[in-house]
Amino acid sequence: MKYQIKSLCHKGSIRKNNEDAICHATHEVLGITWMIIADGMGGHNAGEVASKMLIEHIKIALEEISYRALPLWDNWIIAQLNSANLAIIQSAKNNHKLKGMGTTCVLMIIDNAECHLGWVGDSRGYSLKNNNLKQETTDHTMLQALINKGAITAEVAKESKAKSLLSQAIGVKENILVETTRFSIDEGDTVMLSTDGLHDYLTTKEISLYLSQLSAENNVCDDMVHQAISNNSRDNLTIGLINVTK
Repeated sequence: MKYQIKSLCHKGSIRKNNEDAICHATHEVLGITWMIIADGMGGHNAGEVASKMLIEHIKIALEEISYRALPLWDNWIIAQLNSANLAIIQSAKNNHKLKGMGTTCVLMIIDNAECHLGWVGDSRGYSLKNNNLKQETTDHTMLQALINKGAITAEVAKESKAKSLLSQAIGVKENILVETTRFSIDEGDTVMLSTDGLHDYLTTKEISLYLSQLSAENNVCDDMVHQAISNNSRDNLTIGLINVTK
């Protein structure tokens, strides 16, 4: 399979620095395409350190895999995000300026027409198949936990001012729960990864419309970021798109 990849990591209109990070590549030896997005948090620019540490950890871990023994990707993703979590915690202990740093993340690995996602926090993964948009991830937020328990509805949650209150993040505590999912991808499908500075300020209809317009000539990442900023996003914004081509 061949892929068209577009991405954009934008500081936004308010923040002085960008604590988001994104990385993607095709690993020719392993025969996989991968992408990771991270949304860092913490004072003294420590969030920027956490998100970059996470991405470097994944890059190194991928390079250490032998093509003769490909892992079960869901298990590998869980193990690596847990390992990165402990490494970030230890770095914060060793440097008081990094105390309190952490990051959300969503990691994608595409292998043999199957997309594997693993995530912690409220960075998301979406798929667009036959013009049908689906959010493949579930936010690790306090509000989502209340929705899961039936305590509030999704409609009530949308109006809450506490949407960004996380229930989980990498680098915050030693025990985390990494969620994973997998789904098949076919020609014409698009997978989108994003941070909350983007997807919290676009409607489902807007996301679906932009993704349906993606082409080699039309990089919709710029349009989506600028639309989110117009819709009052005050955060960093990151988006990564992978479209399956002929």
